Amino acid sequence: MTIHPERPTTGSDRVHLGTDGAIGYRPLPRKTIRDVLESDRRREVIRCALATDEPISVRTLVGRLADAEHDPTVGTTIHRLRQRIHTSLCRTHLPLLEDHDIVRFDRVRNLVGPATNCSAFESLLEFDSLERPIAARLK
Repeated sequence: MTIHPERPTTGSDRVHLGTDGAIGYRPLPRKTIRDVLESDRRREVIRCALATDEPISVRTLVGRLADAEHDPTVGTTIHRLRQRIHTSLCRTHLPLLEDHDIVRFDRVRNLVGPATNCSAFESLLEFDSLERPIAARLK
């Protein structure tokens, strides 16, 4: 098996997230941070993980996202929306966040909690309500 290292990066390509010195800590490239914050669902998962001391259930995350995204004028029922959100969280968003050590995803108990790099996103999400997009602030 051949292992291909990531492309070489310069110091300016990386943003150092996480300051707890945990084993396995690795800085995240700016592009990764932009990609993570590009999704409303991923931002909300990170906010929820930061807001609690205990892991949060996937069901609770799905409920919060469905409440925020539900538009009664669109023909989609809340049940179908919840199914779509659950699928996208479990197949796409949570694995991506877990791969970058932003959240821990316990698939057996369906729980999500903060990981090493999660707390560093707190300051980036504070200004999320401003008109200026997050991605623009990271350039």
